[in-house]
Amino acid sequence: MAQPCFSSIAQRLKRDPSAAFKKRALECLQQLEKGGHIDKPLYYSLYPGDDIPAFYGLPKIHKTDTPLRPIVSSINSVTYNIAKQLTSILSPLVGLSDHHIQNSGDFIEKVRDIKVEENETIASFDVSALFTSVPPDKAIEVVRERLSSDTSLHQRTKLSPEQICQLLELCLSTTYFVYNGAFFKQKHGCAMGSPISPVLANLYMEHFETSALDSFNGTGPSHWYRYVDDTWVKIQSTELDSFFQHINNCDPFIKFTVENIRDNSLPFLDCLITVNKDGTLCSSVYRKPTHTDQYLLFDSHHPLIHKLGVVRTLFHRASYLPSSEETKEKEHQHLRTVLKNCGYKHWSIEKALHPRKRDVRDRASSSTTQQRGRGVSVPYCQGLSEKIQRIFSFYRIPVYFKPTNTLRQRLVHPKDKIPKHKRNNVIYRIKCQGKDCKENYIGETKQPLHKRLYQHRRSSSAGNESAVFTHLKNTGHLFEDKEVDIIDKETRWFERGVREAVYVNAENPSLNRGGGLRHNLSPTYKSVIRKIPRRTDNKGSNIAHSPSTGECSPARQS
Repeated sequence: MAQPCFSSIAQRLKRDPSAAFKKRALECLQQLEKGGHIDKPLYYSLYPGDDIPAFYGLPKIHKTDTPLRPIVSSINSVTYNIAKQLTSILSPLVGLSDHHIQNSGDFIEKVRDIKVEENETIASFDVSALFTSVPPDKAIEVVRERLSSDTSLHQRTKLSPEQICQLLELCLSTTYFVYNGAFFKQKHGCAMGSPISPVLANLYMEHFETSALDSFNGTGPSHWYRYVDDTWVKIQSTELDSFFQHINNCDPFIKFTVENIRDNSLPFLDCLITVNKDGTLCSSVYRKPTHTDQYLLFDSHHPLIHKLGVVRTLFHRASYLPSSEETKEKEHQHLRTVLKNCGYKHWSIEKALHPRKRDVRDRASSSTTQQRGRGVSVPYCQGLSEKIQRIFSFYRIPVYFKPTNTLRQRLVHPKDKIPKHKRNNVIYRIKCQGKDCKENYIGETKQPLHKRLYQHRRSSSAGNESAVFTHLKNTGHLFEDKEVDIIDKETRWFERGVREAVYVNAENPSLNRGGGLRHNLSPTYKSVIRKIPRRTDNKGSNIAHSPSTGECSPARQS
């Protein structure tokens, strides 16, 4: 794999810095917990993860030369849980500005009655690489100032503004990632892929736009509406160039590009704004030139509710974005043609657009229940999943379907594959490598696998020896790390214990003394597990179906 050029945004590190960052995060959390600012449950929910942020890129096919959009997957990394908590604390501060727009519908409502005079024009400004351009130190100062004047902060957290900024600084300084086995640290800006980055970028841009608009010496825009890094303005034609130069000189880090009106039309978000001869504005749905009108095919292995959702979403947008009835009707006809090409029948479109009263009532009830945190998610298997949904609906428990084995999962693998010995939150199987020895063990671990395997090979200071260690000590046998199988993965602690119990009960490994499980399955589970069909692979080994993915994994003969 070719190594991309990171010299402009990151510097290469000599070693993995995860341990140092994790130690720093733990010290900070322990200090807050001892001071009573966070309780034990919150402390454990903020506990640092063990995954290393991984860099990858997705192609921008709508742009010349197809550049890559840099993304860092930071799920379950050192500061991921802390960043999520900070996001919930800081999110209410976003959107208080009159210049903020929430979505396309909000934008259309705000520009609906605007009239462009003869000496005026409209344009859009776009910030180049916003997340990596926001200066962390200045952004933290903006947050500190906003928190100090927030009278409702105590309702969301016990943390003080200074403690929040301390955690924020921790997240913004932990901006490392791995690519192709090499470690890099981001030189400046917010961490790409961190949950807190969009919130912080929004807050900093609100501060920036206030300063930029107030400091312009000429006649500034009469209207300035921003969605994250995209801004729509109405301004006098003679002031556009000078104002564009002004906003590019206000901050050494924030730089804009400009898109001017062409043929009396300007795209913004997924809208196309057109200036009529009388200066009024009309809007329609905008599609990029690379758009192919390809949507979820009707004959694909997805639940019907997902396909109907595609229809409802497209027609909902076609109803509120176009400003005239003629444009709406044209968009509706276009969608019917496109959906027909994707295999959608007339009845499916009508069912989505004109649901029965019962369907509307069930959807509303499901939405209310979802807000309360109830409901179950199951892998989608046509026919079977619908039966499960009907059974659960009798008890007023909503069921949500999760499609598995998609083309994206099978064909698209942009991130580097994590070496097996560094994977964490897994259920694993150890097979003894002694001659004619068939002893084996199934366990689970949150930490990287190689650390757990090391623990199996040494004596425990607590006095309770591992069954694997006892077997190796008594027989002199060994096992190789590369021969250890990872049979499943689950990041959640409770669910990982359930999966471990399912595998242990299904395979009955010889070294699991008395089960040795932290979760005991009910008899209902056990009766189902015994009925799991088994087949033999081409090597003569038994195969048991994975209870989580529906795929197959090696299993011991029962």
